[in-house]
Amino acid sequence: MGLPQLTRCCFIFDLKTGCIIMGSINALLSFTLLCVMIVFTAEVGAVDPEVQFPGDIEKQAAITGLYAMCIILILMFLMKFIFDVVFIWGVSTERQTIIKAYMIMWIVFFLLSMFIFFLNSPEFTGGTICTEVFYILHNIYMILLSNSFYKQLNSREEV
Repeated sequence: MGLPQLTRCCFIFDLKTGCIIMGSINALLSFTLLCVMIVFTAEVGAVDPEVQFPGDIEKQAAITGLYAMCIILILMFLMKFIFDVVFIWGVSTERQTIIKAYMIMWIVFFLLSMFIFFLNSPEFTGGTICTEVFYILHNIYMILLSNSFYKQLNSREEV
């Protein structure tokens, strides 16, 4: 028993066009989040913890940790953006290995986001929970879409 197979994307587009559209949307969102994180990191980096919180070691450490986390997120969003662009190219040229690697990357991102979501859900607001649920559903749909296109390419080669 495997994942359900889709025959169309959003009941309108064929799988190849749907993967290109969804990959483009993902690339746009990844680039937007990359830019937002760069600006946020610059703002956090401009804060001098020793001046802002003199004598409070815990708050100084929190600011330093936040800055390090922001840099890690910038690198993650940069990698995600590169993966999205390579995925679009892989779908348009019908490269199965790229599609499979992208699908594995999406599964990893999905599992990480689910883990973080359930760990921190008591502290989230209603809007954050709705956004995270939408993101989780988007992840599931993207995994199903790329898996269906991958299976379609495999069945074409067997004929």
